[in-house]
Amino acid sequence: MGRKAKHHYIPKCYLKGFTNGGENSSPFWVVPINNDNPFPTTPNDACAQRDYYTVDHKNSLIVEDFYAEQIEPKISQAISYINAHSRLPPKEEMRHLILLLATLYLRVPSHREALEMPMRRTKEIVESMSQDINVSNKSEFDYSKTDLIKTELRLIDTVQECLSNKFYQLHIVEDESLNVITSDKPFIMSHPKGRKGFYFGLNTSNIEICVPITSKAILIARNEQMKEGTFAATKELIGLTNTKLVLSANRFFYSKTEEILLVNDDISVYKHNISTNKSKHSDSVNAAGV
Repeated sequence: MGRKAKHHYIPKCYLKGFTNGGENSSPFWVVPINNDNPFPTTPNDACAQRDYYTVDHKNSLIVEDFYAEQIEPKISQAISYINAHSRLPPKEEMRHLILLLATLYLRVPSHREALEMPMRRTKEIVESMSQDINVSNKSEFDYSKTDLIKTELRLIDTVQECLSNKFYQLHIVEDESLNVITSDKPFIMSHPKGRKGFYFGLNTSNIEICVPITSKAILIARNEQMKEGTFAATKELIGLTNTKLVLSANRFFYSKTEEILLVNDDISVYKHNISTNKSKHSDSVNAAGV
């Protein structure tokens, strides 16, 4: 048997909740955000990169095995509870749901790029300086993919602690004809003052975290107190969540159906067909850009 080279940065146990069969081999649509044609795929082949978790270690797959054997069974437990009961897990089991959120936040390529950016910039500055002066400790500014992965692992507990202090709502899609999509970057943070160049993080006041848990469940979290519990998802929330997922995707979003709900600029809901690239009514603004 060959070495495991294809590593998932979003777990298959999560992705299969957005398919038409609920299995790792079940199909769903993958839609490139660059306007290329949608095509069918499965969780086995989605949100994965070659050697994404290969590290400099005598067991180069130690991190990949850690996620597969230690993290993902706990994530599956949280998703299975929501599937079975359509409500938030009890307090003693919320830690598994928190772990899922931390995983979706930390493991995606865009977060690794954010970790690397200051390291890369510092290295570039040192290399530029070394052209004119002798920088004796230049090697100390080198870094590797293994360093980035170590940083990610160190952040898991910190992010979980931060997420455990928030207030949560679970919104269940009761209409069998409606579904929530997901993407290759499904942990969405928004802020009423958000704009280009505006930075906000997990502990910023007035942020809202929105994460699709399955095609039938949306999780909302806030720092400020709100009524917690389980609610019926409105069409507006489904459309808004889907639109946010499309707009924040790194490369792809995923849907179990060809027709999805989106919203335009005034939060009016409309249906959009990802295959034909047409909306149900011509006066809708295609806020998703697909």
